[in-house]
Amino acid sequence: MNKRIFIKSLIAFILVLSAVLPFNGISSKAATASKVGWVSIDSGSLTVRSGPGTSYKKVGSLKNNVSVTVYSQTKNGWSQIGYQKKKAYVASQHLRMYSFLQDKTKIYTYKSEGKYHKTQYIGKHYGWDEWSSEDGSYIMKEDSKGLYIGWPQSDYFTELSYPLKVGKQWADWEIRKKITSINGTLTTPAGTFKNVVTVKSSDGYTTYYAPNIGFIKSVSNGMTMSELTNLKKK
Repeated sequence: MNKRIFIKSLIAFILVLSAVLPFNGISSKAATASKVGWVSIDSGSLTVRSGPGTSYKKVGSLKNNVSVTVYSQTKNGWSQIGYQKKKAYVASQHLRMYSFLQDKTKIYTYKSEGKYHKTQYIGKHYGWDEWSSEDGSYIMKEDSKGLYIGWPQSDYFTELSYPLKVGKQWADWEIRKKITSINGTLTTPAGTFKNVVTVKSSDGYTTYYAPNIGFIKSVSNGMTMSELTNLKKK
């Protein structure tokens, strides 16, 4: 093969590779590095600024529990987020980088005591998410202090206490709960879930929660009491 033909063949090979392999430049890394965060404040609103510091101009504000795209986080405590189709900054201490609310776009099927139960989101109830099942409806809410579940016009309970930390304890009525793990892996008939949070209760129950999914399984005295068996889009 002469030199000219070899060079043409090499160029053609490189062009084919560039067409079929993904570009691995800076813009590609930036696109895959973004995460979702949730505003986590006790009152008022979170100030959004044009740069990573209090000296930068205020460009807006965000309400509690609003979700935002987080592109990066600086070592001095600021997060770059997407805001009104631009990039801006908020204090990282007021962002929660996890959520355990149930996915409103999915239909959940649980198996409890040998029976299957389906549940799905049906709308808002005084600021809570309302879900419908064969046994009636229940409501859920999440804020900077935890994940809650209850019933319309009735009591509610704290399913998870935030911020998440192994060893954290709280009480619901006379039952004490404790987080024993925050990065587990658990498989149910609905799939394998990572970064699972495990909660042990004084009544003998161990309950498991998956990020962006919510409750996936409960066990008592070594027996499965309830577990997620199917998860599908509406």
